[in-house]
Amino acid sequence: MKKTFNSQFSILNSQLIITSPLFFQNEDKYIIALFDAGLKILHLRKPDATKDEYEHLLNSIPQKYHRRIMLHEFFELTEKYDVRGVHLNRRNPEYNGAEKVKISKSCHSIPELDAIEGYDYVFLSPVFDSISKEGYHAKFSREELLHASQIGLINEKVIALGGINRDTLHLLKEYNFGGIALLGAIWEGDSAEDVVSRFRELVSHRHNFKFQFITHQTPKYDYFQSAQLALEGGCKWIQLRMKESSTEEIESMALRIKPLCRQYNATFIIDDHVDICKKTGADGVHLGKSDMPPAEARKILGDQFIIGGTCNTYEDILAIKHHVDYIGCGPFRFTTTKKNLAPVLGLEGYREITSNCRSNDINIPIVAIGGITVDDIPDILNTGIDGIALSGAILNADDPVAEAGRVVRHSRQVKDVIV
Repeated sequence: MKKTFNSQFSILNSQLIITSPLFFQNEDKYIIALFDAGLKILHLRKPDATKDEYEHLLNSIPQKYHRRIMLHEFFELTEKYDVRGVHLNRRNPEYNGAEKVKISKSCHSIPELDAIEGYDYVFLSPVFDSISKEGYHAKFSREELLHASQIGLINEKVIALGGINRDTLHLLKEYNFGGIALLGAIWEGDSAEDVVSRFRELVSHRHNFKFQFITHQTPKYDYFQSAQLALEGGCKWIQLRMKESSTEEIESMALRIKPLCRQYNATFIIDDHVDICKKTGADGVHLGKSDMPPAEARKILGDQFIIGGTCNTYEDILAIKHHVDYIGCGPFRFTTTKKNLAPVLGLEGYREITSNCRSNDINIPIVAIGGITVDDIPDILNTGIDGIALSGAILNADDPVAEAGRVVRHSRQVKDVIV
């Protein structure tokens, strides 16, 4: 019998990983490292395991992480362990235990999505050819997924599963999935460090990019305070930009703001300084047109760091598209927070650039920047732009935290790429 209840669970700010179906040496260390790196939900799936083996793994994971674990087998363990919940599948299609737990399930067809109201979230699979299961091919065409999204069957409660890695991630953008579940793309590597690095590389492409706050010092707020206000308002992406400051000052501020971003589960980007990015362990670097070329930065930082690049034209994008994870494109209009502005783009400029990118199969996220106000956001997003970068519009508001919250609400019109 399926349990029904009103769910308050939001999957949008979580990342899901499914365990390898087979046990392996030091697996508990890998899982702990992933939780320490920010993993929100782990699906414990071991189809051929015994109950004792299940319990042995659970007992080797600190109790503080049990509330992040969903069980695929041995649902009676919910009475013994304070886990998050259970996942229903063909092997275990029912749950009749405590009502306190979350319930998710697997779906393998579009019509099944019409009956998911009683679940906290569901997996739809496989959306691409499976990485972990040889011969397990995608079940849905692009047209089927688009139609399901347009009529609301694919929504924030539907999690994409199957064949998802860095190469396929961007293809999910247009379908409006609530997030993704990772399996084959994660469990490859010789160490826990390899697995965590791969996890961070993938989650760096989350929906976080759709509202970026760029620090700015004003008579009322310093750089640290400006970042804190944006984070308190719900921003999940901070770029530390201190153009007039020394290297020592920037590094010192980065070491203050990085823990703040970790506290709010936000991405932390350093403007311009590749060396400071690597030294402080920031998530990535943003490079202007006069900064280090992105290709050179990629050689220094590798794939585990995010690299963004500034562009003003479609031709600029062509020059760096193979070396960056996102584009900062602008200015939208004249802004007093940046010197040496390129020609303003306006809505027509963004429409032209995004149209050229789509026509030529360029799917790098493009973030609008430059003189943008909160009221501009809906029109900008309707041009095909993926996200918004703001600074002055937040800090010049009477209530910066409330204004950042307004931006978060408006920017939700952008379809999520990753959870």
